[in-house]
Amino acid sequence: MDLNAIEPLEHSSLIRPCPGERVSGDAVVIRPLEHGLFAAIVDVLGHGPEAHELTLVIDAYLARHGSSDVSGLMTRLHQHLKGTRGAAVGLCAIDATGRVDYAGIGNTVLRRFGKTETRLVSQAGVIGQNMRTPLAQTLQLEPGDLIVLYTDGVSDRFTSDDYPGVVRHAAKEVASNIVQRFGKGHDDAACIAVRYGT
Repeated sequence: MDLNAIEPLEHSSLIRPCPGERVSGDAVVIRPLEHGLFAAIVDVLGHGPEAHELTLVIDAYLARHGSSDVSGLMTRLHQHLKGTRGAAVGLCAIDATGRVDYAGIGNTVLRRFGKTETRLVSQAGVIGQNMRTPLAQTLQLEPGDLIVLYTDGVSDRFTSDDYPGVVRHAAKEVASNIVQRFGKGHDDAACIAVRYGT
């Protein structure tokens, strides 16, 4: 299935390795669901080749098992990663009706930009090491809303005043601009942008 054919969810992502590294400890996973889209943002502890190796394990697991049950999936991923260096992970399911279900552990972020700005909060912890029972949060999108998920390699202080185009640019441009403009110079950075309807 062509992910870009999913309507009305236009999406894009960008990963930038830490300056000086060739590979990233951040990862994104996007896969279709029956009536929407599954998106995951991942930040493995550390960076460089060893962190990147774990991103491949997480990527493969989420690509196979991504679902709308984000809290249950987070628990299963935690068990799968026991004994590893661990990661911060944000899991998101977006229904074609605009319903967003999100569960996050560690320093990942989900924000909505549009007529109103909303932030869903990730819980403290590290997937694969220490985690409380994940709590799913729900958000209802309006046509034209944009959600972004990003790792802590992106400065979290920017607002729509810092980047006015966030409310109207295409998802590909948003993901690229957020990483390039707000990415930190000492860490991997990754961003997913999803625009709901028009």
